[in-house]
Amino acid sequence: MARKNPVRPARRGPSPAPGIKAALSVVARLALVPTAFVPLLGGCGYHEGAYLGVVGPETGEWSAYGLEGVQGAQLAVKSFSKARFTSDDLRLELLHYDTGGETARLQEHFRRLATVDGAAAIIVTSPSPEEVRLAARLADELGIAVFFTADAFAASSESGSPRVFNLTPEAGALVPEAVRIASAWSGGGPLALVSAQGALYGLYRERFRRALDDARLPYLDLELSFDAFDYASAAYRMLADGCSGVILNGTSRDLVSLLASCAELTYNPPFVALASAKPSRLELPEHYVLDQGYFVGGFSPQAPNAKTTAFVETFRNHIGYVPGAAAAASYDAARIVLRGITEADSPRADAVARALSRIRTHDGVSGAYELERPPSSVFIERTRPAATGITVELVPAGPSVPEAEPEGISPVEAGQPVKAE
Repeated sequence: MARKNPVRPARRGPSPAPGIKAALSVVARLALVPTAFVPLLGGCGYHEGAYLGVVGPETGEWSAYGLEGVQGAQLAVKSFSKARFTSDDLRLELLHYDTGGETARLQEHFRRLATVDGAAAIIVTSPSPEEVRLAARLADELGIAVFFTADAFAASSESGSPRVFNLTPEAGALVPEAVRIASAWSGGGPLALVSAQGALYGLYRERFRRALDDARLPYLDLELSFDAFDYASAAYRMLADGCSGVILNGTSRDLVSLLASCAELTYNPPFVALASAKPSRLELPEHYVLDQGYFVGGFSPQAPNAKTTAFVETFRNHIGYVPGAAAAASYDAARIVLRGITEADSPRADAVARALSRIRTHDGVSGAYELERPPSSVFIERTRPAATGITVELVPAGPSVPEAEPEGISPVEAGQPVKAE
């Protein structure tokens, strides 16, 4: 797959001091350097703004949380590059390099982003603990802040570096919420837990098992593999065992393929999956099979798109109040990220626009401001049958069992959450 190279080369900026506040102050300084001094900073062109580096695999089961695959990268770059508020705003763009799942390429691209491209910070999307540890070491070596969007094993915490930030949604909150949603429509019948192979899905499989056992829910435990169950045989086994629904612990391709196999058996079970398995429109089959289901994600209910959630919340949850020029640059970056979501292919652009309107203004680059911190929480997206693509809407998360909709549902759907107001 083709690498997403930058349209214009970035100039090289100074290395940030430890921590996200220092990294964001670099963003401010990059925006304020006069054109005449650009040749002294390296690079071969002038850019009115700042870059965030993105490095990680683009395809396959390696994609988890944050920007998922090439479509996610293209969406983010497109929305960020066109999202400007005024002529004085700082423009934020992404440089995305594909590693193909190779550790050597991750190190090469990470060093290039920090030393040649002049990235103000780097986001690593690889879930591999080995690559996470490597990126954490490189962050200290090169003096740059790094954010991890798929560090489910918390390998980044081993470094103890103030430059390292793990933005991965906490499985301790996501898994019980997914089980709660599944139990709402199971009606006491058995559920199917279908898991993909791999260390990441093995970790979540154990957590799903514990949550299902704690909830005393009967379930069929299946693993997708060449030696055990493929999609067709898993669908047949679920139907034969009378499963009331399925919890999918895998990729978006696993979800679509499993439900397509169910549809061939005229079997349409409701599903629950983590937000990392939400497919893009390009991944959906010709016939729409994502009929009744839920995606469970993390961070904030104001973030509707799982593929860009991590980048939104990087700024909204980790900046807080910072006075001076760094604050202005941080605020502008947060506004641009949010505005990008409203202008991109988002099912809940109006919710993001409302969140955007609640962020306080500032008095310019030298003015102080306060960026409000939204509560960190779990969000749930419910799929709706649609003629084109996947349509989702946010529903409330909480300990209570959701109520059933009064109209237009079948018995198997009874107990599903209603649309959030």
